[in-house]
Amino acid sequence: MSRYLAASCRWTDDPSARSRAGSCKHAVGAMAAVFLLVMNTQGGAQVALPPDGDIVGDGALASPENGGLRRWRVSAGDPVALRDDPDAGAPPLATLESDQILTSHGCLRVEAGIWCEVQGITGGPRGFVPAEHLAPVAGPDGIVARGIDDSSRRARRGDFDVSGEIACAQDRHLPMADCTADVARSSGGDATVVATFPNGFRRRLHFGHGMFLRGDATMSGVGTDTAWRLEGGMHFIRVDDQRFEIPDAMIVAR
Repeated sequence: MSRYLAASCRWTDDPSARSRAGSCKHAVGAMAAVFLLVMNTQGGAQVALPPDGDIVGDGALASPENGGLRRWRVSAGDPVALRDDPDAGAPPLATLESDQILTSHGCLRVEAGIWCEVQGITGGPRGFVPAEHLAPVAGPDGIVARGIDDSSRRARRGDFDVSGEIACAQDRHLPMADCTADVARSSGGDATVVATFPNGFRRRLHFGHGMFLRGDATMSGVGTDTAWRLEGGMHFIRVDDQRFEIPDAMIVAR
């Protein structure tokens, strides 16, 4: 039987008490502060309990809002089920492939062990995976990101790391022209780009783990109708009817 997280962060069989783990993130963060982080031979890390059952304190499994890891990699050799609750008997929501990159929403300990709430970095359902199937992952800048991505906030206040010109087109029927691009970077290959077209129209483009994720919603569209590829060190991006070509060196500091 699936169990549910009540507002008190206690697990119950009463569906009416259900809430997502994020609704009690401070309590989850406190629980996560007693988890163990064990480094593996690939320079990543795997979560495990000590053999004697005592738990050694480490905040890596807390939510990013509480200083925990920002992302995980599926370390299991076989596909892993993403489940609706932290319970092996809970309904599966999706199948996660080996080495898939996931966004972390914090981990918690229940009777069944330590489970982490995750979501695919490009979106999809949000659910739970046993911590034993996950490992921290370094971004393309070589940094294992912890804490929240502050690049969007920095971009809003005009605090940028690099600026330059990129190729762009504001409509699918227009030829490529020059846009100004201002980039606020965060660790782990995260960044927010503010692209300004020749007429002054601006659009924010969001990157995570060195990958383009989405544009912000504007009068031109919602920003989730996208296409992206990274080829020859260049990000080729379409957001709604707009197109952008952005050098990877602007996104990731190496």
